[in-house]
Amino acid sequence: MTIREITVGGLMDFIRSEDYSKMNPKPITPSRAVSQAKNPAARPEDIALVYISDNNKLLAFAGILPDEAEGQSETIYSNSGWWVHPEHGRSYGLQVFFKALQNCHLRMFFTDCSAYTKSILEKSGLFSFREPVKGLRYILRSYSAELFRRRNVNRIISFVFSIADVFLNYFVAFRIKSWRKRNLSFGYSFYSVDKIDEDLNGFIRKHSSDYYLKQDGEKLNWIVQNSWLITDNVTPAVSYPFSYITCSFKQEFLVVQNKGQIVAVLLLSLRDNHATIPYVYYDCQHLSQVLKILLNYLFQLKIFSLVVFNHKVLRELENIGMPSFINLKVSRHFGYSKELNDVFSGDKLFQDGEGDVAFT
Repeated sequence: MTIREITVGGLMDFIRSEDYSKMNPKPITPSRAVSQAKNPAARPEDIALVYISDNNKLLAFAGILPDEAEGQSETIYSNSGWWVHPEHGRSYGLQVFFKALQNCHLRMFFTDCSAYTKSILEKSGLFSFREPVKGLRYILRSYSAELFRRRNVNRIISFVFSIADVFLNYFVAFRIKSWRKRNLSFGYSFYSVDKIDEDLNGFIRKHSSDYYLKQDGEKLNWIVQNSWLITDNVTPAVSYPFSYITCSFKQEFLVVQNKGQIVAVLLLSLRDNHATIPYVYYDCQHLSQVLKILLNYLFQLKIFSLVVFNHKVLRELENIGMPSFINLKVSRHFGYSKELNDVFSGDKLFQDGEGDVAFT
């Protein structure tokens, strides 16, 4: 049995190594390794991965993603994947996790962990958890046939539901048309860019007081330019415990203006026709119109759903009469080691994409 620690600076050598090529499954994908090696918040000596293996069989691993808290000089670390082999690794799960925690200097946080993980960490006495973060998945269009197709359900059943989708979306279209007449205002415009420049970075820094973690263009550009997801049929797949191959994935920065002045910058993620807003910055007085422009854009793209956790955005979506087909409640567990109690005190927010969520 071998326990290894891989530094940020050693990630590229690791994925080229014989140990990596023989290991099954892998503790990290090449795309993740390339991305994490470029993390602007990381130092080369920071630990990015701790794993335990035996005769090339991966038994357990814990990923680590260095980050920066606003106004703090010391690095903090989010957990980025914790996996245990279901048959052979159960006795090693806590060992590998606490080794990772030690390498984080007890400065680890979670922005989205399962209820089961939360229960384990609470029992350790080393972690604090807030109330679950409540969000909504807004279903914007009916897509039942697509769900059945992905589950390889009988084609006849999929065809029947596709007809139902057509009729339901016919009525959805009328509702959206009515909403547009009532809500779209003149004077606002938007455009998309693939990189945050100095002007946009200035706007982001000016409108970041609500958030725990540091917000800047360098961080956002790193996320957008270094995807963890694979969408092509050319890149060789590797055995990995978590999903990382998807049909489509796109991220873009939306810049909203009013009378030529920037009033909002959003990072929009579109994965398999479902949308999230990992990061959003705005002038409060313009938030209502900003969200109306965003929704109209999503309607034009015929997006299936939008997930939001930011409570200020949720409140404003309710105020403007979100014309969704169905609303589904979703939640996340947010926790941190007690070493970070002071860092996460107060009533600030996490952006929806913090931790590693924006990458997935």
